[in-house]
Amino acid sequence: MDLSDSGFISPAAFSAEWQDITLLQQRNHNCLYTASRYGKRYVLKGLSADCQSLTDMLLLQQKEFSLGITLSHPNIAETYFLEEVVDCGRCIVMEYVDGITLAEWLATNPSHSARQRVMLQLLDALEYIHSLQLVHHDLKSSNILITRNGQNVKLIDFGLSELDTTNPQNDIQHDIQKFGEILQLLFPKRYRCLRQRCQHRQFANLSALRAAIERKERTKKYLPYIVAIIILIISVSTLIHTSRVYQQSKYIVRFKVPEQVSTRKLHTPSEQEQLEQQILEQIDFYLAQEINNMSIVRDTITTLDSYHKNYIPLVVHAATIRDSLWAIYEENDSLSDFFIRHWQEQFGHKYQELEKNPPRKLIVQ
Repeated sequence: MDLSDSGFISPAAFSAEWQDITLLQQRNHNCLYTASRYGKRYVLKGLSADCQSLTDMLLLQQKEFSLGITLSHPNIAETYFLEEVVDCGRCIVMEYVDGITLAEWLATNPSHSARQRVMLQLLDALEYIHSLQLVHHDLKSSNILITRNGQNVKLIDFGLSELDTTNPQNDIQHDIQKFGEILQLLFPKRYRCLRQRCQHRQFANLSALRAAIERKERTKKYLPYIVAIIILIISVSTLIHTSRVYQQSKYIVRFKVPEQVSTRKLHTPSEQEQLEQQILEQIDFYLAQEINNMSIVRDTITTLDSYHKNYIPLVVHAATIRDSLWAIYEENDSLSDFFIRHWQEQFGHKYQELEKNPPRKLIVQ
């Protein structure tokens, strides 16, 4: 039976020897290969042919392996071995990441939540590196891989990752500044202030940067609720204030009709004179108060520049009061004429002023 056609993996695929070695790229003095062993894919990072015998290059390779082997984080590509590989020389054996670079991933227009997850995973990886007194030094899109399965971050290429406190160039601020550039790639229209603070070295460490990001996210999350509460408080306060003003202005004038007016005609001059005097006193007191309150309401609405349905009757309130009082004396022609005449003389021009200068946004339907 041919095992290659059986649906099972051939035992030859589990060989301890490196198989299917393929050159990925050659950059500077390094060569990257992919290869398989025991049926699993790896990345081999070796030196170019002209550098494989150079002591200083071998020391740099040893140094890179020593740094990589100490790292163990889900968002950092793992380093496994340093060994000789046929036709490739001494190589660092690293995790093979089935993914694409950050720039290629962003070209697919990922969702906001996916971008947030990538940002936080990258922060986790960098904070872990800094906790070991290491600095990546080469943080850029091509060194940030996004896995095809799960879209998780895998940080690669730690060739320059060492923190020497005597060298100002090996400062964690270098990674923070580069992270600000990555932040701009992830969110071109957001975090502008935070990106500027990264460039100006205003964060002592990545923990402070993370805290600033979390505060900004909380503010954005709760801002609509805060604004709604403020608007509600202002609306309720305005409603209470305007309602009080309206209630003060809503002084409905109701007169008790003198019994003699409603039951019989007046015949004596003294009765006529007495009722005319009563009309004068009632108009002077009630209508003067009404005009004053309506003026206050008009000015208040104009100041608040707001509209409320309770104010709609105020524009026509003057005519209502006038007609109500007139109706009281309609059974007596002389008293009715006297009332109209006195009304026009004393208060007509004031009500005309109110009608010509209504509050803004006050619409009568």
